[in-house]
Amino acid sequence: MDPSILSLAPFADGIGFGEAPRWHQGELWLSDIVERQLLRVGADGHLHKVLDTPGEPSGLGWLPDGTLLVVQMQEHEVWAHAHGKLRRYSGTAPMTRVRLNDMVVDRNGRAWVSSFGFDYERGETVQSTNLVCIDPGGHAWIAADNVWCPNGMAIDDTGQILFVGQSAAPELLEFDIGANGVLKNRRVFGTLPPDAVADGICVDRSQALWIASPTTREFLRMERGGAITHRVPTGERIAIACVLGGPGRRTLYGITAATMSLHAAHGRRDGRIGQVEVPVGGAGVP
Repeated sequence: MDPSILSLAPFADGIGFGEAPRWHQGELWLSDIVERQLLRVGADGHLHKVLDTPGEPSGLGWLPDGTLLVVQMQEHEVWAHAHGKLRRYSGTAPMTRVRLNDMVVDRNGRAWVSSFGFDYERGETVQSTNLVCIDPGGHAWIAADNVWCPNGMAIDDTGQILFVGQSAAPELLEFDIGANGVLKNRRVFGTLPPDAVADGICVDRSQALWIASPTTREFLRMERGGAITHRVPTGERIAIACVLGGPGRRTLYGITAATMSLHAAHGRRDGRIGQVEVPVGGAGVP
């Protein structure tokens, strides 16, 4: 059966380079990497600055006590924001390579962090890297190795499955999360269509994944096994990341960009967010 085609409607613009959208306490949050800011987006699409960050922010998540965690990409660090103060929470060097990227935090306060592994803007040779777990309190350790530019991640509503998109391999991975946070039973969730690449991902109540594919300029809904049920084309814009939010978490918010180059995005503020209603609501995190 051919996938259903959905259309993005405009929601917000004026972003430098948006990444890591999250639905938190009834609002959309995201990182603006090149402007070094965390943003909230009102229901009217208006951007509200939450805080400035010392480095380039990416993945976001919250500890059980409400503390906000934010990745600092070049520093290979995660910082914590609570009670108006920002502090270093954990570091992942030398376990992670080139830059940190996305992050997902489970209900127990464990965070999983991805990294590039190679510098795509400099044309470096593709090489694998590690997926790092950060325990509550900040201790970091290698949770999985031999992953190819691990990027977007999601945890299902049971808190027992971690999904990982790889930007340098066509397979989406899934792991069982053990009681102590150890990742077990690595397996392939599904394989992307030709030319597609996984950037940001999120999961719905059916344990299907929404995947931002920058190379094919679309958001894809993939069921376990690899079947694509829905496509959301982004035209000339590049699909970067997505999250399910809104009433019943039935709105897909998709971040798009005019360029994949963070260097080229500086000073442009042409990042955007689109929205579209989808048939299955979101679950788990992000």
